[in-house]
Amino acid sequence: MRWSDHAARARLTARIHTTALAVAALAGVFFLPLIASAAPPSGATAPDFALKDLAGRNQRLSEFRGDVVVLAFWASWCGQCRGALQSVSEAVAAADGAPVALGVSLDRDATRAASVVAALGLRFPSMLDGEQTVGRLYDVQHLPLTLLIDREGVVRGSWERDAVPPDALVQYIMEL
Repeated sequence: MRWSDHAARARLTARIHTTALAVAALAGVFFLPLIASAAPPSGATAPDFALKDLAGRNQRLSEFRGDVVVLAFWASWCGQCRGALQSVSEAVAAADGAPVALGVSLDRDATRAASVVAALGLRFPSMLDGEQTVGRLYDVQHLPLTLLIDREGVVRGSWERDAVPPDALVQYIMEL
C-alpha cells in the first residue's frame, strides 16, 4: 500500500472520529439537562417519605401537609451544611406562621449527626437517612440542599451547595 493511501485513510478516520465527538458533545449539551435533574423542581410534588428522627420517633413528610415545610438535607462531614442548618433555624424562628423545619442527615452514624445538632442548638427534628434512600428519592447530588415546600406539598424553592440567607428564606416563607 502506498503512503498516499495510508494518509487518506488516516484523514478519513480522523474526520469520522471528530464528527462522532462533535455529535456526542452536542447531544450532551442539548439532552443531558433533560436527563440529569437535581432535586424535585419547583412546581413538583415533594415525594413522601418516612424516617426516624434522632430521638427515635417516626416522621413522615405527609403528616405536615397544611404547613409550610423547610426540608434541609445535610451531613456532618459537610462544612457548608452547618451554615445552611443555622440559616434554616434562624429563618424558621423569625418567620410568622411557624413553618416546620425538618433536617435529613445523610450520615450513617447517628452519634455524629446528633453531635452536630447539639453543637448548633437546632430545635427542629433531624432524621437519619443512613441508607440514603430519601437522598436518592430526592436526587440529592450536592449538599447542603434546602427545599421550601408549600401547604399542599409542592416544592416552591430549592437551593443547593450554599446556605439560603435567613432573611431571604423568611421572605419566601411569608409569600406562601
